[in-house]
Amino acid sequence: MLRRLLARLLPGTGTRRARAATEEPPTRRPPSPESRVRPRPRPRSPYAREAAEDRPVDVSGIPLARPYYRAAERRLLQAERRLALALALEGVDYGPTVVHGVALPV
Repeated sequence: MLRRLLARLLPGTGTRRARAATEEPPTRRPPSPESRVRPRPRPRSPYAREAAEDRPVDVSGIPLARPYYRAAERRLLQAERRLALALALEGVDYGPTVVHGVALPV
């Protein structure tokens, strides 16, 4: 209803449609031989650069374990030390040679 009313009061001028019909579509030129061959972008990572140059990657200064794995390992060890302290305060021995307060044969 509103669209019909607006179409009667404000008729379209057709300028967009008329402009599109009179303009020629852009012609495509074949690319020049120089523009076809572009140099490859240089890799940002030093490891990717070494791999792109077919050099062996030097990993002597890189830790073999990821930092998040090492952090989780440290948290587990800290939790184990806290448990040992809490049990020691209760008078229970805890450790690799003691389980539930009973000494294991070594």
